[in-house]
Amino acid sequence: MSIGLNSLSATSNSVSTQGTTSSPAPGGKLGESAFLTLLSAELQYQNPLQPMNNTQFIAQLAQFSSLAAVSKQSATLGKILSTLQQQNPVVQLSQLIGKTVTTAFGTGVVSAVSDQGGQQMLTVQGLGNVKARDITGIKG
Repeated sequence: MSIGLNSLSATSNSVSTQGTTSSPAPGGKLGESAFLTLLSAELQYQNPLQPMNNTQFIAQLAQFSSLAAVSKQSATLGKILSTLQQQNPVVQLSQLIGKTVTTAFGTGVVSAVSDQGGQQMLTVQGLGNVKARDITGIKG
């Protein structure tokens, strides 16, 4: 009896193989545990007279390893960005670059953000350097 990944039972809420159930990762995508469950079921139920192609098996393991590495790297970068945003107001203000801001002095597009002696400044086209606290409105 030969079984492939396509013939395993999968629903939008879970993936099941002979009594084991793995929930998908957030966002509806299959996570690492679901992948391993599917791979082990594929190996368990493969036809001994026609085993899985070694090249295909190695390719699946390489894809899994790449996915795990990218997931870990993405999580690490997310933590770094979160830390930077919490600790550095200039990083937070950098999200205003390219947006139109309104101040008591006029309106213009932010082209740069800087910290000058502990004071956060925005370079606004047509207005020059403006203190961040003087911003009264932001337009996309």
